[in-house]
Amino acid sequence: MEPLIVPNDIFFSHIIDEINSHNIVRIPVKGNSMLPFIRPFSDEIELTELNEKSFEKGNIVLGKTKENRYIVHRIEKVKQDTIILRGDGNLSLREICDKNNIFAEVTSVYRSNIKIEKNSFRWNLAKYCWFSNPLLRRVFLKTYRIFNKIGN
Repeated sequence: MEPLIVPNDIFFSHIIDEINSHNIVRIPVKGNSMLPFIRPFSDEIELTELNEKSFEKGNIVLGKTKENRYIVHRIEKVKQDTIILRGDGNLSLREICDKNNIFAEVTSVYRSNIKIEKNSFRWNLAKYCWFSNPLLRRVFLKTYRIFNKIGN
């Protein structure tokens, strides 16, 4: 049986409806932009509704960019009603979202039989110790991708 492919607009509108109904949602990850913390095709993320602390620097959120793309990235900066996001695996690319286009917060990552919860040691290690320097980030990501055979 072939997998069913659902367009992102339909998929995420359903996810957002579930979160707005106060449900916790767990979805698979398919992109590389949050490497090495969140891995594609093996990890799943848990999304919960937003709270007053969701918009803090370093948190991972589900948002929709001004180009109408859904992304799950880390908050790099908050400027009033504008949120600047950056994937851990992105060297320099940043996305801009209006605050009202942030829909949920990632509170757990599931990897095999391991649950990595927000504010756990592993979570905070990625949040506070990940390289902000583009050269260090480039070197580490290239090394990670070579050793894990993940495409550039």
